[in-house]
Amino acid sequence: MPCSDSLAVPPPAGFVRVRMDVAYDGTPFHGFARNPDVVTVQQSLEDTLSQVLRHPVSITGAGRTDAGVHARGQVVSFDADESHFEPTALSRALNRMLGPTIAVDRIEATAPTFDARFSCTARSYRYHVFNRAVLDPLTRHFTWHVRDHLDIEAMQQASSAIVGTHDFSSFSKRNKSKPQQLFVRTVREAHWHRSGASVSGDIVTFEITASAFTHQMVRSLVGMCVEIGRGRRDVADMGVVLRALSRESAPSPAPSRGLVLWRAHYD
Repeated sequence: MPCSDSLAVPPPAGFVRVRMDVAYDGTPFHGFARNPDVVTVQQSLEDTLSQVLRHPVSITGAGRTDAGVHARGQVVSFDADESHFEPTALSRALNRMLGPTIAVDRIEATAPTFDARFSCTARSYRYHVFNRAVLDPLTRHFTWHVRDHLDIEAMQQASSAIVGTHDFSSFSKRNKSKPQQLFVRTVREAHWHRSGASVSGDIVTFEITASAFTHQMVRSLVGMCVEIGRGRRDVADMGVVLRALSRESAPSPAPSRGLVLWRAHYD
């Protein structure tokens, strides 16, 4: 019996609503959401859950990451037959069957109306840039290699312009099937720093939290900030491009491999 992914509809009789925290290496997947003829995170999770729980399972995710994007704190919800649901055994089975590209960190029964997507009040992403002349082969699947020197202070000044509620049309990929799309989002915080994650301290990290994001919004903002950090654009250009409401006014998005869905917030 398939689960319900509606916020308003509780599980059927004999079923329990489950919250599951998941991490994954997005490199081999064509994004999170199911897509015909390609391997996705949702498909892998649903197929494996259905096999272990012995009934069809449909999951809802806190965020729908694109192809090549990773997750450290993805949250999914689904309904499970109570008679087959034992969190510890389920976690062990899933990690054995899904590893090493997908890891289940936590499984628990939750409120009947919990929904990983609609109960989520904010999402945090991190983007990692490897900023050195020579590529590091050990980080190449998880960072964007930028050889040029980056002015982190200028990038931070630019990112402060996006905090608050704005129309992010200039930094959003449009869906041609939805011509009336709205791109207004509220960014709670956005900042850049050198994380010191490598021996030479060459990992530059962008952290951003918002109520929700548009398609390719984070990668497009990173692309703009890196252009500013390189000195190819001025700090003030962030505000100019934001107000232009034109995708053509912004540079190309940063590659997907540096992006991580870091945390889903449930206040």
